[in-house]
Amino acid sequence: MAGQKNLLLEEDDPISFHVLKRYQDVHAESGALPAEEWRLSPELPVAREIMALEPAPLPQISWEDAPNKREYLETQYRLNRIEGTELLRRAVNEIRDNPQMTEDSDFYIYTQACYVFAKSGAACRISFSTERSPSRVIWGQSTRLTAGTLVALSPSSDNFKSKCFVAVIAARYLKGGLEPDSESGEDANTPPRIEIFWASHKDALLDPSMDLIMIEAKGGYYEQVRHAMVGLQQAALYESKFDKYLFDGPNRCQQIAAYLQQIEAVIPSASSQMDYSQTEAFKRMTSQELAIIQGPPGTGKTFTSVVAIQSYIQTMGQGFKKPAPPVVIAAQTNHALDQLLGKCIEHGANVVRLGGRTQDEVINERTMFSLSQRSKIRGHSRGEMDRKTILSELKNALEVCFPGGFVRADDLLKQGLLAEDQFESLRNTEWETEGASPDDDSFDAIATWLAEYIEQDRTYVYRPPQGQTEPGQEEDAQERSPEDDERERLYGEFISTEFYWTGSVPMSLNTTWYDRARRYLRKFSDLYGIPPAHRGMVYRYLRQRLLEKVAEERLPLLLRRYQNACDKSKVNRWKRNIQILQDEGVQVLGCTTTGLTKYRGLISALKPRILMIEEAAETREANITSALYPSLDQVVLVGDHQQLVPHVDVRELEQYPCNLNKSLFERFVEMDLPFSRLKVQRRMIPAIRSVVHTFYPELEDHDSVKDVRNRPPVPGMGGHNLWWFQHQWADGQNANFSFFNEREATMIIGLTRYLVQNGVRPSQITILTYYKGQVGVILEKLKRDGTLAEFNPSKTWSVRTVDGFQGEENDIILLSLVRSPASPHDRARVGFVDDENRAVVATSRARRGMYVFGNSNNILDCPKSSRTWLKVCDVFLKQGCIGYQLPVVCQNHTTATYIGQPDDWHKVPGGGCLDPCEEKCPEGHSCRMKCHVKQVNFMCRKPCEKVLSCGHGCGSLCGDRCDCPKGCNKPALKAESIPPPLREVKTRPSIRGAKTSKPQRSGVATNGKSQGTGNRRAQGTRVDTHARGEPTSDQLMELGFHALVTRGTHQPPMLATTSSSFRSVTPSEEESLSAKWSPAKIRAGNRALQLSKQTEFRPALHSTTIRDVFIDTTLPRTARQPVETIHTCYASQSDSEVSSMTHLLSRKQAVLDAAAGFDLGGMGMDDMDDMSEKVNPVLRLQGVRDAISRDADLITFD
Repeated sequence: MAGQKNLLLEEDDPISFHVLKRYQDVHAESGALPAEEWRLSPELPVAREIMALEPAPLPQISWEDAPNKREYLETQYRLNRIEGTELLRRAVNEIRDNPQMTEDSDFYIYTQACYVFAKSGAACRISFSTERSPSRVIWGQSTRLTAGTLVALSPSSDNFKSKCFVAVIAARYLKGGLEPDSESGEDANTPPRIEIFWASHKDALLDPSMDLIMIEAKGGYYEQVRHAMVGLQQAALYESKFDKYLFDGPNRCQQIAAYLQQIEAVIPSASSQMDYSQTEAFKRMTSQELAIIQGPPGTGKTFTSVVAIQSYIQTMGQGFKKPAPPVVIAAQTNHALDQLLGKCIEHGANVVRLGGRTQDEVINERTMFSLSQRSKIRGHSRGEMDRKTILSELKNALEVCFPGGFVRADDLLKQGLLAEDQFESLRNTEWETEGASPDDDSFDAIATWLAEYIEQDRTYVYRPPQGQTEPGQEEDAQERSPEDDERERLYGEFISTEFYWTGSVPMSLNTTWYDRARRYLRKFSDLYGIPPAHRGMVYRYLRQRLLEKVAEERLPLLLRRYQNACDKSKVNRWKRNIQILQDEGVQVLGCTTTGLTKYRGLISALKPRILMIEEAAETREANITSALYPSLDQVVLVGDHQQLVPHVDVRELEQYPCNLNKSLFERFVEMDLPFSRLKVQRRMIPAIRSVVHTFYPELEDHDSVKDVRNRPPVPGMGGHNLWWFQHQWADGQNANFSFFNEREATMIIGLTRYLVQNGVRPSQITILTYYKGQVGVILEKLKRDGTLAEFNPSKTWSVRTVDGFQGEENDIILLSLVRSPASPHDRARVGFVDDENRAVVATSRARRGMYVFGNSNNILDCPKSSRTWLKVCDVFLKQGCIGYQLPVVCQNHTTATYIGQPDDWHKVPGGGCLDPCEEKCPEGHSCRMKCHVKQVNFMCRKPCEKVLSCGHGCGSLCGDRCDCPKGCNKPALKAESIPPPLREVKTRPSIRGAKTSKPQRSGVATNGKSQGTGNRRAQGTRVDTHARGEPTSDQLMELGFHALVTRGTHQPPMLATTSSSFRSVTPSEEESLSAKWSPAKIRAGNRALQLSKQTEFRPALHSTTIRDVFIDTTLPRTARQPVETIHTCYASQSDSEVSSMTHLLSRKQAVLDAAAGFDLGGMGMDDMDDMSEKVNPVLRLQGVRDAISRDADLITFD
């Protein structure tokens, strides 16, 4: 009877029923429920739950037999309650047993943990230290202390032995919260701060001098279960049309949706694009009261859902005289919800989203908050007026405890802490104070009484963390914008709860002052009788007792009244929102599955008829059963129970009979309820689909994925679009207890670099892994790779965990399995990799190419994982695409290179092979570099042979803009082409007079005397060298030195100059020759040469003194010493129609001249061999390099 009475109440005012928790009043009024009944449990847990020594008993229920509704709802409630509290309970027990422990894999610890009064309730601001964290916390990239997280606090002196205060994070923002606000004058040592709501008003702490410890569990996010539990309590009060599918056993049968019994479903034109399985699913979605649709990977379930939503909107528009209620759409994740709502907006639907956690700018304009901000509809102000009235009372109560100076004597009297004669003794101070009246506002009886025994209050001294390591970047490491901060910030009046001044306490009484102060008050009716040096501790005692009395007697009542006023204000805001939504004519209302019960009152007030849930197989059962509003006629569940299932943090709850990781979607399928399965996939090429086929035998390929024009082969892989790279490299574990595999990550970076060099856009590659630790390692390596930085300057890469990538896809997937034992004889450990649902997700995200990196032996040696991965490995074996080497194929020469180790990527330095490049630029110049792909934007560095329209020969290089050396203003543009190569030759240390290896045009080195012109001096040139050691060619290319130029006094001024100093850059840490002489380094050198270009000199004799100061970057930093070389050069110049860039005669000469800042005109060193015999030198430098044995692998010069 009470349930029927409440049903009418909810239908009349569902918002008040939900927000004001009237459902609990109805339960309590029934009189038949015990005090511990789950239907009367508070929304937030109490201290005894968190401090319990033993876990709560698991509910016992048999899912084989259809349970009754009460048992079913109670079981779901208790399972979710345990999920939300158990990990925090375990953390509290560990801290109780080991108070000084540091953070571990299961929880965070905050030590040294003021009120802010917001419209949502009274929040307490807690400052704290992360000193027990092994690594530095970067709050902008961390998921710690997310709003809605449950925390437990206890005095550090107690450590949860007898005191525990439960709270939930109210708001999380960076500037002025977790991070200092420099604009407000806060420095780097400002402690992080967070705002919390107390679970119970009785727990509200008021003493800022209390040193607290705060615990946060890493799992069991309470916000995900909190609102579902409230919904289950409400669901116990009424019957639903959908109860029969859960509780009627085998006699259940599906029916036509009630709203379709008088009208016919409209079929949108877009339905003509569906395949046969989508058409079948669409018919079920637009007819059945309960429609269940399974969508395997790539089968177009989102498209099918959008067409069905179009049908709902058009059908409801025809069947209602007044504006139809909106179709409610929910999804498990914000990303999936935004994706579906975005599609609805593209098809013209009027959409509004509940909740503000969206990254989509278009949808952000359609949130309820944005709509409310723009609306001119005014709401009721009565609740807000009540809130402000009670806020004024709260301020008065807190100002008694925190007056800004000393506590007033009359407040101590009012609270019964001072006797009347003690109070009068403070006022009667004429014999100690002259000129001050007790009635004067400036008179402070307490300060006068304390006299000189006053000190600044330092009861809280922040201890910043010391000796922490730097954390690795994680998958969800996203910088928060100021807009994100503003959305989460609590707005309200801040009331400081801080002491500024206090009385001093003698050092000898630090541990006994409290009891002695109490005895002094009992003994002296005249407070001036207390020794002056001991009055400070008496004042501290009185202040402490005042805080306790206010916190115990006044504060809980005021906070409860304040929260009630906030709830009434929220009711009025939601009623205003209902008016706004109805006036807007909203057709689709979207929220997450958590939001279905969080905003239950608001949604129920709209009386929706249709509820569609995307990702239903990933949603907890309680989130759906608690959201079956009385007005619903149809529920549509879209998902795939073979992919990710509901996440559970308490592992015991995944096991039978609890099965909390089993969704309502999967339970309905197991109960043999009719459902439709999509069967035609439009994502993967057939080779990749063959892997997924092991999980979905009925999956078919659409014609579009068989067409190479739609799914072209992965470039540079020789048709190997599917491959398993097998290895036995051991994994490791980081400070956050997450696994990683360093060598596997390096191998993946090499393949990423190779693919990008072969024309694959960075946005077309996603690297997936099972562990956040591996995400951090890979991201760090990607950002440090210089070659990749050139192709992707933003350094934005898609590196995700498998769990975070469900519902998404990309052209190329690189899958990192990570786990591998240190020895083949060690026991196999696979962790998350053994989960079949995750394996389905991991192997079904690629469109064109999938490359798996992992130790298959380790996986197949584990009994559980072998059941999943054995059939997957069989597919790779049958296609011959598994092995200890990864084959890559040059696009130019079809040369196959086999990569078995990370160092082997040096065999394909330009993304091609080691053969010479045979391409020619548009001007016919041959490229003499090692093979590289055509997509790389190289420019030919040969001298331009064109004759310009002015009649002069071009003075530029082939790949540059044509320019007349005489300064004529008739330039011509030329196309960019390919530069000449740096040829790889066998070399040995160069010693003056010794035989050297000279590269021939064939690329083969021959021994003999140097045949170049490097030992000849130009006519009119004299070189005086004072060498104390000369840099190697490798050091010069690394630019790890300084070259300073000073000119003689008789040198004529230059007509035009640029900077001639060559400043050092950070030496590369790369060790290989190919990396040091990479195209990127060559281009950087060419740019530096251009900057040092001297355009023209008057013909004259001049001298130049060059002082080279360099450091051997191959030595350890502690052993590096600067070495200086001084060159004095004399040269003459004359006009020529040939650019002065062409007057350089040797490769070494070019390097030294570049170091000195002389004009090379951008010419590459390979051009020197051709030009040395054809032109007269204008300026020559010569030096001698010491023979150093460790330079044997470097290119040497005479």
